[in-house]
Amino acid sequence: MRRWCAAAIVITALALPQGVAAAQDAGMEITLDQSHVTTSVGRVLTLESRILNRGSAPSAPMLAHVNVASVDGGYVDLEDWSAEVTQRVDALQPGQDVTLTWDLQAVNAGSFHVYVVLLPNSGPLVPSASTRVDVGQKRNLNAGGVLPVAIAVPLILGIGAAAIRYRVRRRTA
Repeated sequence: MRRWCAAAIVITALALPQGVAAAQDAGMEITLDQSHVTTSVGRVLTLESRILNRGSAPSAPMLAHVNVASVDGGYVDLEDWSAEVTQRVDALQPGQDVTLTWDLQAVNAGSFHVYVVLLPNSGPLVPSASTRVDVGQKRNLNAGGVLPVAIAVPLILGIGAAAIRYRVRRRTA
């Protein structure tokens, strides 16, 4: 049993630096255009991610995937936020970049972090820094309180104008 544990530790120790080196050699960098967004339920927000190949060799084609995580610990159904959660990224030459646009509709009130992860064919995942999204409750106007005023004010003004006109005609006749 101890031999297996020791072997697992050695394999893990050897694999970890190689994984870190592979991430640095890949040279892929992903950034989001905003660090904080405030919106309300039902509104659509647009984020842009910039993917840059900082490496010295062309990258392989890969996928970019957007994720939404709740800071409040609530459940997030990603498909409710966006119909397109994954986009294909073609191979990038060294120094070349591409911008992807993500349209997200806020469906839950609360605080969230949105981030994008590059999924290469091989090697480690490359995550972006997150964008904080604070979503407030949707405000509904109460039409019942406005309707009586909208009807009464013009009615009262009309009656007043008619009364004044009637008095003026009566005096001149």
